[in-house]
Order: sequence, then C-alpha cells, then structure tokens
Amino acid sequence: MKKNMSKTAWVTGGSSGIGLELTKRLLKDQYQVCIFAHTGIQQAVKELIKISSTITGFEVDVQNENTMDEKFAEAVAQFGTPDLLINSAGISIAKNFDDMTSQEFERQIQINLVGSRNVAHAALPHLKQAVQQGKRPKLVFIASAAGLVGCYGYTGYCASKFGVVGLAEVLRMELRSQKIDVAVVCPPEVDTPLVTEERKNGSPVTAALKQLGGSMPVEKACKEIYQGIFSNDFVVIPGAQARILAKISRLLPDTYRKQIDKKLDKIIQRLAS
Repeated sequence: MKKNMSKTAWVTGGSSGIGLELTKRLLKDQYQVCIFAHTGIQQAVKELIKISSTITGFEVDVQNENTMDEKFAEAVAQFGTPDLLINSAGISIAKNFDDMTSQEFERQIQINLVGSRNVAHAALPHLKQAVQQGKRPKLVFIASAAGLVGCYGYTGYCASKFGVVGLAEVLRMELRSQKIDVAVVCPPEVDTPLVTEERKNGSPVTAALKQLGGSMPVEKACKEIYQGIFSNDFVVIPGAQARILAKISRLLPDTYRKQIDKKLDKIIQRLAS
C-alpha cells in the first residue's frame, strides 16, 4: 500500500469497544489507521474496510514490548509515522479484594498499566521521528473515571487506571519539550463488550455505585472523547455527570467521601434486606 500525505493514527485495543468506535471516526475523517489488538483483528478490519481502505491491523500483546517494537515498525513501513496514537487496550475484573486472586490483580496491572508503558515506550522513537518530519504527534491514553475516583469492587482496575493517569501526567511534562502532546481520557461506564461481560458476574453494589458517574452508550461517549482528543485538554472526561463527580472529588474530597459512604451504606442495607 502506497504512503500518501494523509494523517496516520494508531489505535491499540482497536478491534472492539471504544477503540473500534474511535477508529471508525478516524477513518471517516480521512485518517490512515493501524489497529493493534490481542484478538478480533481480522473481523474488525473486515468491518472497518467498508468505511475506508486505509485500514490495516496487527495482532499484538501489550504485555510484550518486543511484539510492539516489531509491529510498530511494520506499521511505519506501511503508512508512515503516526500523527496520533490512542492506547485503548485494557481489561477489567470486577471482584471484591478478598475474592480476587493475586493473578487476577496482577493481570490488570500488567495489561492496563504496564501495557500502557510498553505501548508508549515502543512508540516513542516513531513519535520522535514524526516530530523530525514536521508533525506534532499526540499520545492519548484511555484510562477511566476509576482512575480519578475509587469504586467498590474495583481494586485491581482502579489501581491500574490511577497508575495510567499518573503515567500520562508525567509523560505530559517530560515530552512537552520534545513537541509530543499527551492526553488522558477518563470515561465513566461505557456500554462496551467489556462492561457487558462484567455485568454477568459483577457485584450489585458496584453496579449501583457506578451510576453516580453515569453510564453512556459507546457512540455518545466516543463522540465526546473524539472531540476531546483534538482539544487542548489534558484530561478528557465524557459525560456531564462524570465531570461533576470528578470535580467534586477534587475540590471537596472530604465531603465527597462522606457522601459516597452514605450512598454505600444505603446500597448495602437495601441489598441485605
């Protein structure tokens, strides 16, 4: 496939959920897009090619940086250096701490946090090359509202996503002088296959508490995320309800926690009756 002057985007976790929906929007905006995912690549490309032929896919494991190095090099050979990299790869295991095995906890840290590090580190030489070519590339991490405020039943997930927000914050500072922009997206619950699977076995306490941040259809959430990615905002929070919750937790942390405790006590009492 010949290279052209179109802008290029890379999307990890691009075969489903938020990553897939953002890829559709990028293709409609005339981007060349490379998606990277652990599974579902062939089916996703088959669906996306109906929108644009400037799509290609690579099977990767974000836990393995060597894999990322190899596939990113192939992506550059095909479409050139990226103008935009969205890291949307991630998993969630919604279990209370005492029910979660160490392997389940570590798997979320490895994929969500260490995986984010691996993606950024493997991509960095190509982002720097893009700068040398006159581009102003942007690195976007898809974290979660659970990376800003804690949520019952999410010890592993919250720990990993708080870490992603911290990683993004530091990279924003370190890469600024290198003319590489960084942003982090912190959505509330979004109706994706990840959430659908979670609802089958998740705690009813978690489900009730999560509604404080609201729940969004994937199309609506991604419309706001997409707009936020192309803004100058560092933290992008789709959904007015989630933005209010995050602001209160930041400005009035003690008041916020007291209200959460009251809500949590009512939920547990109702479920116990």
